[in-house]
Amino acid sequence: MLANWEIRLAEYINERANRAFEWGEQDCITFANNAYHLIKGYGFADEFIGGYTTAKGAALAHAKFLKKTGYNDIIEGFDDRMDRLKTNYPPRGAVVANPQSDTFMPFSFGVVANQYCAFVGEKSLVFLKPTNHMMFWR
Repeated sequence: MLANWEIRLAEYINERANRAFEWGEQDCITFANNAYHLIKGYGFADEFIGGYTTAKGAALAHAKFLKKTGYNDIIEGFDDRMDRLKTNYPPRGAVVANPQSDTFMPFSFGVVANQYCAFVGEKSLVFLKPTNHMMFWR
C-alpha cells in the first residue's frame, strides 16, 4: 500500500463524482483500476483498459483479455490478481463487483469509498451500501 492512499482515493472519488459514463475513460473497469493504482501503485487490469470507446470495443477487449490470459471469466482473473475478501464489511479501497445483467459483463465494478461502494453510473458515480451479493478484493 502506498503512503497517503486514503487521501488520494478520496480526492479521486470526489474528482470523478459528477463525471458521466464514458467507455475507456470512465467505465467501471477503468474507474476501479485507476483507484487500485492510487492504493498499490499499479493496476489489476492495466493491459485490458483503454483503447476502446464503445461497448463493442470493450467487449472485444474483454474477449482478447480472456483469450490472452487463459482466464475463464473476469472473476477468475480478479481472483488471480487480488485477494478475495469474505466479508460483508469490506475495507476502504477494496475493489467490488456487483452482479448485473444489462450488459455483456455480468458485473459492475467499483471501489469501496467508506461505508458505501462507488460505481460509475450513467451521469455520475452511484454509491451503494455493500450487500451479501457483492464480491470484494484487496
